[in-house]
Formats: sequence, C-alpha cells, structure tokens
Amino acid sequence: MNIISIGKGIPVVLLHSAMSSKLQWFKLMHSMSSDYLMIAVDFYGYGDSPFPSHTESFSLGDEITLIESLLDGIIPPGEPFHLVGHSYGGAVGLRFCYKAEERIRSLTLFEPVAYHLLPETEEVLEKVRELQAVVNNYIKNEKYAAAAELFLDYWNGAGTFSNYPKEVQDLLSKGSKKLPLGFQALMEEPLSLEDYSKIKRPVCLIAGRQSPLASRRVSELLVDYLTDCHFHWVSGGHMAPMLQADEVNAIIEPFIRRIK
Repeated sequence: MNIISIGKGIPVVLLHSAMSSKLQWFKLMHSMSSDYLMIAVDFYGYGDSPFPSHTESFSLGDEITLIESLLDGIIPPGEPFHLVGHSYGGAVGLRFCYKAEERIRSLTLFEPVAYHLLPETEEVLEKVRELQAVVNNYIKNEKYAAAAELFLDYWNGAGTFSNYPKEVQDLLSKGSKKLPLGFQALMEEPLSLEDYSKIKRPVCLIAGRQSPLASRRVSELLVDYLTDCHFHWVSGGHMAPMLQADEVNAIIEPFIRRIK
C-alpha cells in the first residue's frame, strides 16, 4: 500500500522527503491520531509507489496528481485538510497549495527544497546544479550506490551512507534512481516567489540551523513572501523531522491544533 491512514477527525496529509517514504511520519501520526485522520503517502519511485512512466516531462504536478488519486475515497472532495511536507515533500506541498488552496486548511513546510525559487545571482544555486549534475551522471552510469552515498552524505554529513548496514544501503541505492526526476521537477518548476505570495492559508515554516545553505535560503526567501507565515528555527539539520522528531513535532502539532 502506497498510502496509510490512522485515526479519525479532520484529515492531515503528510508528504515525505526524497529517498524516504510514508513511514518517516510514524511518530507524528501516532501522536495526533486520536483527534485527526492522519494520512501519509508515497511519492512516485519511493516506498510502495511505482516508478513514473512519463519521465521526460516529469514535474511536481505529476506528484500532485498521484496524491490526489490516492486521497480519493479517503477524503471527501469538499473536505479541506492540513498538509505537511518535508524537503521534496515540502516543495510538492507548496505547489499543491498554490494549485488547490481551497482544499488546504493549513500548510506546514520543513525546508521545502523549491530550488526554482533561488535567484540566479545566488552562488548557492550553482552548488545545487553541481550536485544535480553529479547525481545524474551516477544514475546514467548505473552507479546507484554512489548516487545514494553522495546524496545522503550531502544532507547528513560525511560517512552517513557507509555507516548503514548493507541491507539499508541496498534499499537506499534502489531509491536513488528517482533522484534525477526529483531534481528535474524542482529545478524546472515555473512558479515564482511572487506566485506563492498569493497563498493566503496559514503556513508553518521550519528550518534547521545546521542544514545546508541551499535549503535554508529557500526557507528564508519564502518568509518574506508568504502572507501568513509562522517561521521557526530548530537546532538540528535538514533531516530533523526524522532525527529530532520530538523537537519538530512539538512545533507542527500545536500549529495544526490551533487552526479550526
């Protein structure tokens, strides 16, 4: 199953990061399931979702179409829901809210890697492009473990990938095949900061002080454009929703509970 739901009440939809799955939200789902219908989905190419067949023009919009199809039959068409996204999931969530704001009660984003929002004048954008080029080259040459190691170590620090057990490394290597499509969707999305400034729903935006500069910069830029934005720093890095879940969830849960 590429979607799981527990609990009852107002729906909360959870979107995971790249190289992850719906299971990353385990703690938050169980913390809130007594009062909310907690729903987590797998993006294309991760968890139990298939690899997309239409790769040439793959976009954030394709992820949104998948999410909408998974939510059919679980959330009635007229019922709005809270949307939570981390990293790649945050970028998809931001795009989803722009597309269908009437369906969203609130939007919670942990460092959405919406790299298309970085100005060309920012040196950090070139660093992202360099990462994208190396990852794409590894995947093109079927060096999946090398791609996974580069990507995981970028976000978590040198040695992260090599410290995992062999079976985990194999699973991550398999997931790395989706990375070029993720970069494509993030880099080629046409929406701008001005477009996202039209979002009127309350937004909880969270960033880690130890995160790579690129993801922090996207969050810092969004703060100045989102109309109703509640910004928080946490002590960890980009993977804090998993590695420091208690600290992050202590921000997410009260924010959602305040909104009726």
